Amino acid sequence: MGASGRPYRLVTSRELTQPPQKHVDIAPGATLTMCRLEGAGRIVRLWLTLPLLGQRAALKDVALRMYWDGEPEPSVDVPLGDFFGASFGKPTRIVSDRVLIVGGAYVSRFEMPFNAGAILELRNDSQRTLRTLFFQVGYYQDAARAGLEPTLHAQFRREPRTAQGEPFVAMQAVGEGTFLGLRVDLQTRAWWLKRPLSQIPLPRGFGLGILEGWERVVVDGDHANALSGTGGEDYFSGGFYFLGGPFLTPSYGCTHKSFFTGRVSAYRFHVDDPIPFSKSLEVTLDHGVSNSMTADYSSVAYWYQQEPHAPFPPLPPVAARRPTFPWMNPVQWLLLVGSAAFVVAGLARLLLR
Repeated sequence: MGASGRPYRLVTSRELTQPPQKHVDIAPGATLTMCRLEGAGRIVRLWLTLPLLGQRAALKDVALRMYWDGEPEPSVDVPLGDFFGASFGKPTRIVSDRVLIVGGAYVSRFEMPFNAGAILELRNDSQRTLRTLFFQVGYYQDAARAGLEPTLHAQFRREPRTAQGEPFVAMQAVGEGTFLGLRVDLQTRAWWLKRPLSQIPLPRGFGLGILEGWERVVVDGDHANALSGTGGEDYFSGGFYFLGGPFLTPSYGCTHKSFFTGRVSAYRFHVDDPIPFSKSLEVTLDHGVSNSMTADYSSVAYWYQQEPHAPFPPLPPVAARRPTFPWMNPVQWLLLVGSAAFVVAGLARLLLR
């Protein structure tokens, strides 16, 4: 029994097959309804697992969708892996208060209240069958509520090539709610190996200078008092390009960092400092100083709000969800190292004459 005497209930993949099996498959283009709950309640645990052998793109190709209270449009519409914190479409380890990828499973610990029903779906947008999916949805049923509780929302955004001089828009919401956090995959697409050479370490950061920009959180359209920090990694509670990363904490962390590929994945959940809004919220991220470094940015923003919500941008087609192949940064590193080796060899020959 729950703390308030309510029974804990569970819906699993076993209930969707006859005769019952532990796992299910999803045909190409098909939608699987994981659960359809009635009345008021709250989902407190979403667990799933699937083998990626032979279906490595599944974390990008399958969309997780959640509908609350009879709304016609989903309040959560995110590629499956991105919702749980997968890094560049791979199940990189993440252990936080809200989402986990560990031990072969994907777990959400967001509390997801619903007032008059809930529907959780997985839509296979690929041309291949998704095979051997296991899932569990744990929830409590509540008595009918006098007032409506805000519901969980999650929005995916992607810009394969950021615009010069313009920030990346990670989230836009209209209504009343509370901002919960942000998870990002950031990859440089800039040519930083150029003159003036003194700028290669800073502000270009050997490619990771995309983090020299900062976040901007605009609450209720008040641009004059927007919340703005001191750097990309600073917003995610890191410093100096996530020095010593990757690292994990309950509310923030860096799950992937590579100077060689120019890639960073990070998360921050506003567990102790949620940001309320009454009319609207916009969250943007810069890519380098004055948005000067071209990059590939994708994000998942999480928040609670009262329905109805503004329509989300449609999810990109599967090919446009997948990360850009990181060839540019390694090429520049090889050129830089090769040039340095050539200079060292020349100096050595002069000294040995």
